[in-house]
Amino acid sequence: MSDKTTGKDILSEDELFRLGGKTLNFVIVPADVKHKHIKVEDLDKPVAAISYNNYTYSLFRTSNSWIEVEKLTSRLSVAYLITVTAKGWAIWVFEY
Repeated sequence: MSDKTTGKDILSEDELFRLGGKTLNFVIVPADVKHKHIKVEDLDKPVAAISYNNYTYSLFRTSNSWIEVEKLTSRLSVAYLITVTAKGWAIWVFEY
């Protein structure tokens, strides 16, 4: 799951979850994240979402490339969460 060829396939716990924004990046504990679905105004079907610290984030994009994740999040103007999935990473954007 790493873009670098370091021979390390396992990420440490502090690399698993990150909360970000324009001024903030820090690690969150996986147990503090609750998965759910929410209704987004422009879409007909519910969207995957997570709750963290009484805030809700909807699924924005998944990727198997950390470089792509960094590029995408650098362009976001809202707070976001990055979580590790079985095939890479998921980017979640702040909803409410």
